[in-house]
Amino acid sequence: MTREDPQMKVRLPVDLKDRLAELAAENGRSINAEVVRRLEESLASEGKAVRTVKVDNQTLDLFAEKVGEVLGGVLDERDKRRKSRL
Repeated sequence: MTREDPQMKVRLPVDLKDRLAELAAENGRSINAEVVRRLEESLASEGKAVRTVKVDNQTLDLFAEKVGEVLGGVLDERDKRRKSRL
């Protein structure tokens, strides 16, 4: 990006600007570069079927527990069928 690239004014809520500033600092970018990167990423992801979602640890634990229950039941049933064949 160069200084010759077009500029535009955008109004942002204070909390959003503050969050962008934090993220820019964490990523070693200017706020402008952070906004551009995030807009490019957002536009590039349009049309993709899969989007990432942040999930908290409690939700992940519940999911793992349910998957374990279902998978455990399936594996138990498979073992029973194998033993009955012998």
